[in-house]
This record gives sequence, C-alpha cells and structure tokens, in this order.
Amino acid sequence: MARGYYLSKGMTKKKLIKMESVPTKESKERIESWLWDSEVLRVFVDASELKNQGIFGFGVIFVGQGATLVRTKKHYNQAMRKVNVYAEIAAVEFALTQVEEVVGNEFDQPSKILIYSDWNEVDKLKETAMLTKRVPEINAIAKKINEKKLLFTISHPTVELEILYMGDEMKKHNIYHRGAHNFSRKVIGL
Repeated sequence: MARGYYLSKGMTKKKLIKMESVPTKESKERIESWLWDSEVLRVFVDASELKNQGIFGFGVIFVGQGATLVRTKKHYNQAMRKVNVYAEIAAVEFALTQVEEVVGNEFDQPSKILIYSDWNEVDKLKETAMLTKRVPEINAIAKKINEKKLLFTISHPTVELEILYMGDEMKKHNIYHRGAHNFSRKVIGL
C-alpha cells in the first residue's frame, strides 16, 4: 500500500505542505544531540553550480561540541561544467582540508569525524580512487581524498574518520544539511 498524505475535508494543499515540513520530535532531538555530541564531530557537505557555468560553490558545516562552524569556497573549473559528480567530490575534498584546519583549533579532537555527502556513490571512495573511466579529473580528486584521509589518520591515530552517504531519511528535517546546501549556493550568488 502506498504511503502518503491525503487532503481531508477543509484542508488545503498549503496546509498539507506546512504539516509535512514541521520537524518531528525525533528530528529535533537528533539535531540537538548532534550539536552537543562531544565525541563525534559531524561534517555536512554540499556543492552547487552557477547556471552550468563551471562556477561551483562548496558549503561545509561542522557540528558538535556545542558549536557549529561554516566554511565556504568558490571554485572555478570550466571543463567540468554540468558535471555534478565533480562538484560533489571536490566539495568532499574541500571538507577534508577544512577538517585538518579546525580539529585542534576550533574544535577539540573528537574520537570520530563523520563527513556526510548527499552524493549517492561517495561510499565508493572506501574501495577505490577509480570512480569513473570517462572523467579523469574525478579520479584525481578521489586519489587526493584518499591521500588526505591517510595523512589525517597518521597525524591523528586516535580519531576515526569516515566519509558517508547521507540518505533521504538523514536529510529530512536536517538543518545542517540544509545549511550546507544554502551556503554552497550563497557563495556563488544564488
């Protein structure tokens, strides 16, 4: 049976949309627990492109230890116009660079760092740096990501670092993912 919402007598589509957009109690508790988690630093990453021009915006939000921190970057690569995978993986690399800068400075060293991307194949980075045969630039960035991960692990042996896919359930009512998305657009003027 399909799950969905149905308009009852006296309801308008506007009311239904508003009902669905209200965060649940569980969502609010999840967001609050991430903010005050002292052991796990969560990093939400997103990328946007300015009207298929090869001008990309990266948004990264760090969450944990009672604080949030936003980092953004504007990135140019005309050759990668309309290549969303390039933008998403380059944003993950930017996030890794920022992790190295903020751990020990802006945030105390946690026991675990989780970097979340909404690119559905980001988990492939665990297996290989060869993500595609058609776009060598993507593989070059994947290789840099794996190298940066290794260097971070060597310099911070007690910190577990993971790059994970953020599925739909985790995105729902997630103000940090929404913030990373909005900041990636804002940095390029969208």
